[in-house]
Amino acid sequence: MKVATPRQEKIAAAYHTDIWPLVPQRAAEAILRQVLSFPVATGGVKVLEVGAAAGLLTLHLAERMDYASHLVGVDPSPALIERAETARQQHPAGKKISFGVGDQPPPLSPEGSEPGYDLLISNLALGDAPDPGAAIAELARAVKPGGRLVITVPLRGSWTEFLDLYADVLTDQGKREGLAALNAYRSGLPDAEMAVTWLERAGFTNVAVEVDRWELLFKSAREFFYAPIIELGPLATWKQIAGGRGDEMQDVFFFVKEAIDTYFADTVFSVSVVIGCLRGTKPAPAR
Repeated sequence: MKVATPRQEKIAAAYHTDIWPLVPQRAAEAILRQVLSFPVATGGVKVLEVGAAAGLLTLHLAERMDYASHLVGVDPSPALIERAETARQQHPAGKKISFGVGDQPPPLSPEGSEPGYDLLISNLALGDAPDPGAAIAELARAVKPGGRLVITVPLRGSWTEFLDLYADVLTDQGKREGLAALNAYRSGLPDAEMAVTWLERAGFTNVAVEVDRWELLFKSAREFFYAPIIELGPLATWKQIAGGRGDEMQDVFFFVKEAIDTYFADTVFSVSVVIGCLRGTKPAPAR
């Protein structure tokens, strides 16, 4: 089995208590609302979850499906899949599920027959993809005609309070390259319309999106930067914008920390999360 990296181990160790409850759980609830409204959710179906993480969404869905159905969960992190497998073995619905390490849809049979999942779900796993639209087009190949895709993705507007302060610091310090990189990062986050276009270009029809927005509260800049949802999430990308490593990056983030603690000294630092839950149907061939 592939060996987990130190970062993957850290994410897995913090996932249940410090990551899942803050963002993935609420996004997963949106997926469940969509899936459980489909007739496909009830009778002898094959489901694939890409980016299953610790398997919490997979287990929740398995509880609501019959024993003729089967759910496959894949994730590139061996550390998370190890925890998912442990949970599966202890769960009453665990016999409906199989987990594996990877980020590609597995075939439905050992002979490698053409994939054909009735339902494909993915909870926030495409947010870090270099080209989410291309990733969705690849996933579309795993969905059988008439099958459905339900995914969640981070949308533009996430982390905006922090990013605004970051831009102010870069502007004040004359960091033109950093400011340009930050603007490119922000514009690269999709809005709901762009995310819908990804599914439509991948060939899905009846595409719709549900947008959910909420706030995470932090008592200080230190609590914000050391929260696993930040430290093990987008922080590495944000640091690259300021140079990645070294004194220049350290100086920029020192002033960002000072700005947070100054502007929010008498209150909490409230940071927005914006998630889109997208659904679509792969058309059946014309008779």
